[in-house]
Amino acid sequence: MAGEQPIVGREAEFVELSRLAASPDGRALLLRGEAGVGKSVLLDAAAAHATALGHRVVRAAGVEAETQLPFAGLHQLLYPLLPEAADLDQVTRGAFDTVFGRTTGEAPSVMALGIAVLDLLALVSGDVPLLVVVDDAHWFDPQSAEVGRFIARRLSAHAVRMAIGVPEDIPSAWDAAGLPELAVPALAAGAAAALLDAHAPHLREAVRRQVLDQAQGNPLALLELPRALDEGTARGAEPGELPLSRRLEQLYGDRFPLPAHGRRASLPGLPQAGHLLAGVAAGRAGGGGALHRRWMSPDPHGHRPTSVTTVIRPIRRA
Repeated sequence: MAGEQPIVGREAEFVELSRLAASPDGRALLLRGEAGVGKSVLLDAAAAHATALGHRVVRAAGVEAETQLPFAGLHQLLYPLLPEAADLDQVTRGAFDTVFGRTTGEAPSVMALGIAVLDLLALVSGDVPLLVVVDDAHWFDPQSAEVGRFIARRLSAHAVRMAIGVPEDIPSAWDAAGLPELAVPALAAGAAAALLDAHAPHLREAVRRQVLDQAQGNPLALLELPRALDEGTARGAEPGELPLSRRLEQLYGDRFPLPAHGRRASLPGLPQAGHLLAGVAAGRAGGGGALHRRWMSPDPHGHRPTSVTTVIRPIRRA
């Protein structure tokens, strides 16, 4: 992606995304990685690169609030293209009218609707290649995900490429799609240090080492922890503690169930005590709820925690 600002530590992913954008054949690519690892940033880069090549880009992002709203994800994705559906035949237009509530009637089958979507994508990509970007695809409603999987496997005859982002270790409807995958791992140690130093060059060496240790190569954590420190979130923290910023809390909170006040709960499978992203590991085991604790401190003995209270301390606001 010559001439574009590189993302630290993501050179290999850039190569794969540039190949996707420039591919002479239509195809789909599934980006998979843990929360905060940078999938959205990579999808943004893919969209920017496709735009720079003169391609058309349409985007959608799944949201939890619409997971039970049939065809909401598909509507978000196709909404910019629907005016061009007027050039399609009446049966194809009718499929869209039915599922999007413009007319009443029985919804078409997945195959019939999928073919209608492919016809629309073929039409709009006839003159200019099209990149379809779907972020947080695990939040797509089941009907949209089913149609999305159908079309993603049938793009080879069209100038349509599709990039889809899903989290790691959280089951989703896209897991069985049979699509090529691009793993987005945590940053290597050198890249993590470079990212932290570029965005927080003022950190004392001891704090810098602690942030690197707690973040474990997660880019969002590397960016958010120094910001939380700068904003005074850690005021009153005990030695060795780092804050969990509001953004990290929002990202991981719905995946980290905590016991009611005064109760303890065993959380098998957590990483070494005190790691900032312990909530991610807990979330991978399933469950929901809200994050009611903000402070995480390391176990001085390096043992695995046996309860939430060993790694989480009460909320304190700056």
